[in-house]
Amino acid sequence: MNVKPEKFLFIQDWNYWWGVYHCADGWDTPDAAEFILADDEAGENPFFRLDFYNLPALDRIVQEGEFMEPVNPDYPIFLKQAEQLKAGEHDWFVGALYYPRFSPDLSFCNAPFESNVPLTKLTSPPMAPYYAVIFLREEHPLPPEILTAWVERLSQPLFGSSFFCRLARVPTRQKALESYAEEFHCCD
Repeated sequence: MNVKPEKFLFIQDWNYWWGVYHCADGWDTPDAAEFILADDEAGENPFFRLDFYNLPALDRIVQEGEFMEPVNPDYPIFLKQAEQLKAGEHDWFVGALYYPRFSPDLSFCNAPFESNVPLTKLTSPPMAPYYAVIFLREEHPLPPEILTAWVERLSQPLFGSSFFCRLARVPTRQKALESYAEEFHCCD
């Protein structure tokens, strides 16, 4: 019997959890998440880092020029990818890949998907990427269950093998509220 391997998803940014738990007015379920996938539940063997953005986050990013400035030579390619995503021509696209000591342009980032090459095989001298920014054709916020579903859905095209994804180290709502109060020096 073939059992799919499992990866563990770690979200270490309190902003995400403050949104998930609606810790204050204006803190809604997040439209983006920065996380680490690890091979073990303790998180001692990191596998890959990812940022996911849904369509509302993409719209804000384009309006505010937050992700890529209009003077960047890749900006027209980024806008085209964003428009194709919004039009439903793609379900996702890679906005950036990060390599140790290498910064590729967008055409390099998205070229392998034309030939079904996974991200971990897209090498530059001398290493594969360790971090990717992914934009998703997703209208809904990204609570944990949608986030893990997207990771599982993209595991094959991004990494060349399917795997299950499980959230690790999920703080309680109480812990998130305490962290929020500590950060913003407020009381209950």
